[in-house]
Amino acid sequence: MARSKETNVARLYHLQSSHVRSRTPEPAFGADLQPLGFRTYVGAARTPLPGRDFAIDAPLGGVLERRRSIREFALRPMPLETLGRLLHASYGVRGARKVDGEWGCDRPTPSAGGLYPLEIYVATQAVEDLPDGLYHYDARAHELELRRGGLAHAALTDLTLDQTMVLSTNVVVIITAVPFRTMWKYGQRGYRFLWLDAGHVGQNLYLVATAMGLGPVAIGGFYDDELKAFLALPAEEDAMYVVCIGQPGPAEGPAGPPRG
Repeated sequence: MARSKETNVARLYHLQSSHVRSRTPEPAFGADLQPLGFRTYVGAARTPLPGRDFAIDAPLGGVLERRRSIREFALRPMPLETLGRLLHASYGVRGARKVDGEWGCDRPTPSAGGLYPLEIYVATQAVEDLPDGLYHYDARAHELELRRGGLAHAALTDLTLDQTMVLSTNVVVIITAVPFRTMWKYGQRGYRFLWLDAGHVGQNLYLVATAMGLGPVAIGGFYDDELKAFLALPAEEDAMYVVCIGQPGPAEGPAGPPRG
């Protein structure tokens, strides 16, 4: 297949967003234009989650040694507490702290300027005490907001370029971003930071899942506009990254049972 002859917009963006001594960095927008730091869906049915803690009994060295992408899963029930702990330990709110003179939420991942532009959506399957569906994770309340009822895994398989491993996972985590939360302060360069933030959260999901005996696999290929429409995202929010988490199949070797 011939390579695209379109303009290399990625390279152009890299150059235009680079810091150089001859160009002053873009100033932040006014405080009156700073967007809200959290997404909530008013009126959505909510499910409180257990597992708002970091009770993960696994040595970091051992987790790093075992960490890898899993592509064969055995679908079995997952405790709701496991899902709650996975989300909280990866991207939950663990308190408050002051960044650049402003109070904000403290979370277990780095974020440029402490602005946390990412949102988390989860498609669930065979999670105990939780109907299959598509949910938004409200990290402040540690609750799931229902966005769409029913199993979403077949549709997500199609939207991720037929990655059939999606079908046997308990949880499909879709990481989205509200770009202006970061670009409000950092201008064009802020768009770079969105991807760094997404990578931090992705690695947290990998490590927490591995520590709990689960198997993660990340997906970067999907039909962007179609996934955005499926999630019914607001206009200013875009899908960035997908991480599937389930229970490793026999061919992947033992990983231990999922912990509540």
